[in-house]
Formats: sequence, C-alpha cells, structure tokens
Amino acid sequence: MAPTSEPADYDVTIVSFSDYQCPYCRKIHPTLEKLAINDPRVRIVYRDWPIFGAASEEAARAAIASQWQDKHAPFNDALMRTEGKLTTQRIQAAATAAGVDWAQLQQDMETRGQEIDDLIDRTSLQAAKMGLQGTPALLVGPYLIPGAVNYTTLTETVGMARDFEQRSD
Repeated sequence: MAPTSEPADYDVTIVSFSDYQCPYCRKIHPTLEKLAINDPRVRIVYRDWPIFGAASEEAARAAIASQWQDKHAPFNDALMRTEGKLTTQRIQAAATAAGVDWAQLQQDMETRGQEIDDLIDRTSLQAAKMGLQGTPALLVGPYLIPGAVNYTTLTETVGMARDFEQRSD
C-alpha cells in the first residue's frame, strides 16, 4: 500500500509521483504540505517513482517502509528537505531527524521487501501508462499536472476536481 495522508472526510485525492532526488519534487513539496494543512478535505497518495538512480531507489524503499512505524510524513519531509545528492548516510540522517528507528526500518525493508518492490513496480507501470516523462507529476482527481506548480494553481485544480466530482454525481 502506498503511503497516504488521508483525512476522514476527504473529497479530493492527489496522487503525487515523485523522486527524492528530483529538484522540482523538492520545490513542490512545501506546496503540497501547505495544501494538506490548509485543506483538510484533500487526501495525498505518495507514489515513489525512483528514476534518478540507486540512491533514489534506496530512499523510496526506506520512505515506503517508514509507514509501518507511522513515520512516513516526517520522514518524507526530512528527505525532501535534504540538500544535495542522497547517500545512505543522508537517508539515515533524515530518518533520525524524523524519529524513525533505523534498525526497525532495515528490518521492515527486508521482511516487506517484495511488497515494497511490487509497489514501486506498479508505480512505474502506472506512470508509463499515463505517459509521464518524469517527476514530479500530480494527479488531482481527474486532472494530470506534469511538473511543479505553484500553490494557486494547485488549489485551483483541487477546486476544479471538486466541481468535476459534483457534476458527475
């Protein structure tokens, strides 16, 4: 299962395809965080799509595994705020900053390794089927936004998604 920020009464889902080493993903991260704070009816599904190499894959696997400690949100935030290229040491530092138990994370990555790999494979397949060329990409209800957007554009798109849902009821 993909890590999700899911308020009880959500009415719009945003699926975020991202890579922790993507500079545009890091740029849009605060925008998504602001939206999650300001709009309690938005659910965000985090689809890690590690397209920038081995360190991206290591970070994605760790981020997915952090959900079993209920630490995905702070770990995702710490990874997105990490400057420069990711390394195992920087991933571990982000985990520590987020309160993730590193030994438990390693164990979860091993015991749930197939589940994590299957999720990453499904994400890659979905991205390919949608014709995505890179990260970030946001699926806001029925609307696809390839690339980073500002807060105004994101909130307008959420509004359009709400209108679309009301029309189709």
